[in-house]
Amino acid sequence: MLDPGELVGERWFADKDRRVAGVRVVDSLEPSPGVALLVIEVEFVHGPPALYTVPDGSGLWPALLAALADGPQGRFELRDAGDLFGLRQERLLGIDQSNTSYVLDERVVLKCYRRLQPGTHPEVELVTLLSGAPEVPAARGSLHYVAADGSEWALALLQDFVAGARDGWGWAEDVLRALLAGERSLEDATAWGAELGTVSRRLHDALAAAGLGTRPAAPEDLRAWRRAAEEQLARVLELVDAETAAELGAEAGRIRAELAHLEVPAQPPLLTRVHGDYHVGQILHSPAGFHVIDFEGEPTKPAEERRALGAPLRDVAAMLRSIDHLARWVLRELPDPESQRTAEAWIAGARSRFLGAYGPVDAGLLRALEVEKETYEFSYAATFLPSWMFVPRASMRALLAEPSPR
Repeated sequence: MLDPGELVGERWFADKDRRVAGVRVVDSLEPSPGVALLVIEVEFVHGPPALYTVPDGSGLWPALLAALADGPQGRFELRDAGDLFGLRQERLLGIDQSNTSYVLDERVVLKCYRRLQPGTHPEVELVTLLSGAPEVPAARGSLHYVAADGSEWALALLQDFVAGARDGWGWAEDVLRALLAGERSLEDATAWGAELGTVSRRLHDALAAAGLGTRPAAPEDLRAWRRAAEEQLARVLELVDAETAAELGAEAGRIRAELAHLEVPAQPPLLTRVHGDYHVGQILHSPAGFHVIDFEGEPTKPAEERRALGAPLRDVAAMLRSIDHLARWVLRELPDPESQRTAEAWIAGARSRFLGAYGPVDAGLLRALEVEKETYEFSYAATFLPSWMFVPRASMRALLAEPSPR
């Protein structure tokens, strides 16, 4: 069992900005000796408690799925599982993230949600609806906890394992490094942007057709976008260190001028369900092409907000910023001017091919959404990953150096 000090040190612990007062086990399922799935409640000095899952013991998941094969065990339920039973092997996917994933028998991925939220889980909902889309690994069931008060909490999602796939970040980083080493041409190293743009358009079309609602953005939506973006900037200026705050403060007027365009797009965008946290790390690359994963939305937002209708262009902005971020990350090791120029050309080329394949967009609104997203990155880095702060600093400088499309 993790003590409070160990909890705070875990990447998946999402309440690092709150002081832990205590931890207690709410419930557990022990499918076989030595392994258990714990539901714990973390209490804080200020504010409401939070529920987390703690998988305990190697080989937990095959044993747990077998135990749930014939129906619920206590308050734990497995739903829509199909032919998942009889699994034997598990291995941890060695990716440091806000949840923990395992591969079972090299055919199923089980994603264990760490910080729990009640109600319909956005990822379970969307992956189930999109299982027929070739870009999304099909859903194979989900694990839930039903509390005494009737509230439901999604604990895990199971999906098809994509054989031969690499995470998009590592794959794209290798592509850029090969270009920097002179092993690939710029055209070859940016061609993938077109395929990803096509996949992204198909994904957004599928989300719009998923039956979860669509509508044009209303004036009050646009006003709320601008207000929330400006409030986010104000919070960032309070969160970051003095040097970063001074740099951002010097550009605050220009940033607010860009954010003002959230309220006046060329025409009201159509709102649909969206991915919500779309970036290079949320795709897989396999011999069959790109696959989109992780439909949770931004992990810092409540589930009802992540399930709300949004602008697909916000996903586009996030993906474009992540391409820039990946290059800045690689450049930390290569400060020479030639590498800088080559990486900038790679960013521009991948971006151009992505947008060309994705299709027409409102360039002014896209610019405002990119500035908004970059502002959010400062907040995320300050709260969860201070070592990442140099990336949004460099990316914001580069973004503001580009001429406005208006």
